[in-house]
Amino acid sequence: MTSLPHDSLWNKLLDALYPPDVACALCGRETLLGEDRLCSDCRVSLSPSPVLSCPHGLDGITAAYRYSGGARNGVRALKYQNQVRLAPFFADAITLPADWQIDCVVPVPLHPLKQWLRSYNQSDYIARELCKRYGMRQQNNLLRRTRFTRSQTTLNGFERAKNVSHAFLASPDARGQNILLVDDVTTTHSTLLACAMALRRAGAVRVYAACATAAMHDADKE
Repeated sequence: MTSLPHDSLWNKLLDALYPPDVACALCGRETLLGEDRLCSDCRVSLSPSPVLSCPHGLDGITAAYRYSGGARNGVRALKYQNQVRLAPFFADAITLPADWQIDCVVPVPLHPLKQWLRSYNQSDYIARELCKRYGMRQQNNLLRRTRFTRSQTTLNGFERAKNVSHAFLASPDARGQNILLVDDVTTTHSTLLACAMALRRAGAVRVYAACATAAMHDADKE
């Protein structure tokens, strides 16, 4: 008997647990769905991210949703509750500008200890799905986190920047490349900027960022 690839088995298991025709793509609740495969509660709770002002240090930044309502709940479920089934939902909602010149995709890395404790990197899952959709190449070995940093959740903007300062190291293989960073949520962009700085030190030409969600400082809380 020919065995199915691991991804096929995993997809069949997810379809059994969260049937695509009857279960909401975001919350997983079995109810009446629209053509977008969302229940009415999730649909009304989703807010598109506003156009983000690109900070110095990045060549472009975009996000799919505002970090609130169903998007916030979904990111937290993906991040802390092993709900990796949500990675395609968020990746499918990210639109990359046509003029971005991208050679490879790099998910924002976790510290090895944190990844061991969590067993996976949620940004890696989002990056994989984004690469499938756009036909891009993913390179996880271009960037690593060298310091175990505090969670950014309770920190202000200055503290966030200080917390991740010099926390990343890029490979020399980044030289000459145009790189797209992928993360689950951005608030002050501190983590993205720290990653971009490391990549530029290694010789990257351009560094863009695409996130599933963006937290607005005045209202949303990460």
